[in-house]
Amino acid sequence: MAKFGGITHEFSAFTREFAAFTREFMPFTREFSAFTREFAAFTREFTTFTREFTAFTREFMPFTRELDEEY
Repeated sequence: MAKFGGITHEFSAFTREFAAFTREFMPFTREFSAFTREFAAFTREFTTFTREFTAFTREFMPFTRELDEEY
């Protein structure tokens, strides 16, 4: 029985240490989460821009080919 109590005490100590580590690590996690959200928004905007630019480029491609042939 005493051995079981020792394991419980060790696990309890580990849990306390892990909780302390988690509290210290939490601000970094929040900052990283905010960065991830901002980066995701940027990625969506960049993807939209890329699609629009691709469509624009396709529109002018025949015109550029004509210029290439003329000059």
